[in-house]
Amino acid sequence: MHDLDLFQQALGLEEPWKVVEVKFDGARRRLDLRIDFAKGARFRCPECGAAGCKVHDTERHTWRHLNFFQHEAYLSARVPRVICSEHGVKQVQVPWARERSDFTLLFEAWVMVLVKEMPVKAVAGLVDEHDTKIWRIVHHYVDRAVEAQDLLGVERLGIDDTSFRRGQDYVSVFCDLDPSERRAVFVTEGRDQQTVEQFAGFLRPMAAIRSRSARSARTCRRPTWPGCSSTFRRRDHVRSLPHQAAAVAILGPGDSRLGLVYLQAQTPFDEPGHAGHHPHPRPFA
Repeated sequence: MHDLDLFQQALGLEEPWKVVEVKFDGARRRLDLRIDFAKGARFRCPECGAAGCKVHDTERHTWRHLNFFQHEAYLSARVPRVICSEHGVKQVQVPWARERSDFTLLFEAWVMVLVKEMPVKAVAGLVDEHDTKIWRIVHHYVDRAVEAQDLLGVERLGIDDTSFRRGQDYVSVFCDLDPSERRAVFVTEGRDQQTVEQFAGFLRPMAAIRSRSARSARTCRRPTWPGCSSTFRRRDHVRSLPHQAAAVAILGPGDSRLGLVYLQAQTPFDEPGHAGHHPHPRPFA
């Protein structure tokens, strides 16, 4: 099998894309694969999918690919812009990389596997790329995963904070407490009222939360989710807070290790005098 055909199959390329040149530089430990399309090739409009669009012009681009053994590998190609009768001139999306990325999809997938196991800076050193580029990859896929979340069934949320640098730099993590999920759904810098308000703004259009829990040293000073009543447990003592709406209670300086907030939306069964009303708050489980 010819080396061009071998790499063509290895990359999974389909017409009109073809590997037309392979260059290997042992001294630089680098493999370059040039991909191109035949003259007169037609493409689909990336906007509407209309087939048979003529090429208007092209722009050359290079992408970092997975290593070829211990050698860095790169793909380069002319990326065409096509003329669509409905949408005008649009750039075609190549099948091996996402738009405006300097890396192939497989390279980015490998990076995302690595960042689950080690810090971004360590990943950057391992793949020999600047950590800023690695952060761009991480942000893209994390943002996409956050947007794709289905939070309609979320009923209980845990809130906690942790420091991530020396000093007083904190992040707050909001987690789904459903035993079948146990996933982080929102992370933001800080651990004050604004962090809770940011999450409330993120969550409000996505789901109607019936109950939430939190254990955090300091959070909000005024109501964030109207309609929720709150209680908190400290050591073995449980008491109800007087206000009818709060995201989380303020815990004193010595309560950060013991404070636990439990919030539950008002329902007819929670109203005083109702047959199903419990005079004492139920413990958080």
